[in-house]
Amino acid sequence: MNKKVSLFKRMMTIVIALFVSATFAFADGETTEVFLTGTSNSPAGDFVVQITNDIFHYQGSEYEVYRVYYDDPEMNMKIAVNSEGKCTSFVAFNGEFMFFYSCNKHGFGVRKVMFSNPWVKDEFNAQQYHDQSVLMKDRKVEKKQAVGLIAAYVPELKG
Repeated sequence: MNKKVSLFKRMMTIVIALFVSATFAFADGETTEVFLTGTSNSPAGDFVVQITNDIFHYQGSEYEVYRVYYDDPEMNMKIAVNSEGKCTSFVAFNGEFMFFYSCNKHGFGVRKVMFSNPWVKDEFNAQQYHDQSVLMKDRKVEKKQAVGLIAAYVPELKG
């Protein structure tokens, strides 16, 4: 019975998130489609990732941008994806942080972090950052899988 209630709550949360995000998309005059959904296994709750037409520029490269909406709107962020090169690179960002994810000989994970000011870094967990340096042992990761991993794990960094 408890599992049924929990599943029902999750499904309702996703439906509400989709409804709210669709409302915001139409309010902007821009329609977006859902790229994927999942759960963060953190207080941020479930998430919905939407495709955007935005472009993120970083060090001479253009990244496509996805918006991530969580049950806890304070964790909402964007994920920029650069598909060029041997390993796709990703940047999870909002106004407070930028987490850079890519591949190396150890696998796929977070490689670099930048904060908007020195006080913001105190809100993040250094041990979680270390633990997320390898989210996957594979050197090559598919875009959808990587975006899902990032959306699921970034909220765990805060705390």
